Amino acid sequence: MASQSGSAIGALASRGKDAGIAFHSMVSTGSEIDLSLGEVCLASVDDPEVTSYILFLENLSHAGDLAAFARAAADRGKPVLAYKLGRSDAAAELAVSHTGALAGDDAIADAALRDLGITRVHTFDALLEAHPLARRSRTLGAARSAPRVAVVSTTGGGGAMMVDCLAMAGAEPTRPSERTRARLADAGIDAGGGTLVDLTLAGTRYEVMKSALDILLTAPEFDAVVAVPGSSARFHPEHAVKPIIDAAGGDKALVAFVVPSAPDALRMLRGSGVSAFRSPESCADAIVSVFASRAPRLEAFSPLPVPTTTSVLDEQASYGVFADLGIPHAPFAVLGTAGPFDEIPVTTPAAVKIHAAGLAHKSDLGGVVLGVEDTAGLKSAVDTIVSSVRRTDPTVPTDQILVQQMVRGLGEALIGFRVDPDVGPIVLLAAGGVLAELHKDRSVRLAPVDPATAQEMIDEVTAFRALAGFRGLPNGDLTALRDAVVAVSRAADLVDLGVVELEANPVMVCAEGQGVFAVDAVVRIAQPDRCDSPRSTPAVVMTAGNVGP
Repeated sequence: MASQSGSAIGALASRGKDAGIAFHSMVSTGSEIDLSLGEVCLASVDDPEVTSYILFLENLSHAGDLAAFARAAADRGKPVLAYKLGRSDAAAELAVSHTGALAGDDAIADAALRDLGITRVHTFDALLEAHPLARRSRTLGAARSAPRVAVVSTTGGGGAMMVDCLAMAGAEPTRPSERTRARLADAGIDAGGGTLVDLTLAGTRYEVMKSALDILLTAPEFDAVVAVPGSSARFHPEHAVKPIIDAAGGDKALVAFVVPSAPDALRMLRGSGVSAFRSPESCADAIVSVFASRAPRLEAFSPLPVPTTTSVLDEQASYGVFADLGIPHAPFAVLGTAGPFDEIPVTTPAAVKIHAAGLAHKSDLGGVVLGVEDTAGLKSAVDTIVSSVRRTDPTVPTDQILVQQMVRGLGEALIGFRVDPDVGPIVLLAAGGVLAELHKDRSVRLAPVDPATAQEMIDEVTAFRALAGFRGLPNGDLTALRDAVVAVSRAADLVDLGVVELEANPVMVCAEGQGVFAVDAVVRIAQPDRCDSPRSTPAVVMTAGNVGP
């Protein structure tokens, strides 16, 4: 077992069926001044006795070494499980946009570990006990964010706890199909009509539990089966666990939750290679985490130096960067606040915004007025904005405003990009608007992403379900949103040009087939004369009235 700044890394080995799982080695890496976590683990990856790894992490420092190890372990079929401490806001404090606050250290760690094929669990028991399940994960089929799970129990209370924890963890406790119920009935087992197959005291007989497990493990509607033996596991452990041990080893995952406390039963199950748990929470955590695991993305982890001196482009120049990426925006014009205001230069209603470099959140300054319909309203909006901004922050220039057509959509999205100092470029998708940070309805990946990964991100944001025909609502253009996420993720190609962070919020998602349009944008760039590596400012400034509906 190893310690990383007070954290721990363990390399595990299976030493035969009777011995179960044992620690092969324990290594403390300390502050990693000399050797990093990834280097220590990589040194053992070809050891035939080491069959899996646990990582107990505080951070993702030396991420490049961790990535090299994770890829090597995946190539050799050795699963890696991780438990990460802490949810620091340090990275968010350095950001100028909602993206920085939403894509905090913990969200980035989630994305990074996922993209490296490392299974992140959220309970310590799952870290220690999920290895038999993780080692078999290669036979469990494609990754599933919500595995379908059967629960069979001899104790109704324990089984109900397991069903509840599976649902809370994101699994799908699943009822037996009509065909499976008929097969159970033929074996003399009444499955009932719910998600729990409660065998009652009859399940303490070997032949009843064994028959139920054999039938459920061969039923196509389940991805995994959880067996929940009751008090018999404490008082007659050999008898209680034998049907579970004998049923294990097939093509489908079988795990056990033992209640009440039955240490001998747990030892026997684990010694036979069955993942067995003392709590329903850790059992559910292990199942959901292992089934969500996937093969590592080869491009994952590109740590880059992050400049200490940056600046924020004005909105017009920011739209230019997004236009280069292929993201359209609503038509706009930049005007002087001195006037004259003989006409509104875009289709009304219009949004009027303060326009200056260095601004990330214009509304915080009182720098935005919406719903302007005529020249009188435009003049009034300009007066209001200038007065509010000068009062709130006298250092902000007030000589220009941006007038933009208000695009009506079915929903709002936030699409952001930033360079994380540990893992490199990341892309974020979230429910948009001024309350984005409050809701934290988001998905994060390492950048760039492909269309399939972008679609996964859309599926993970709850707000976008309303744009997929929920309860008869009209469909939004989620295909265009997917393409926009892919396009923004390609800002990784602009890092050498100085782009450190960018965000479009909100991005209006129009009806199906009508596209998406950015109606606000922020881009932060490195100062070329004071950053850690030579860069140049992107020369991309768009003229007014760019693409719009």
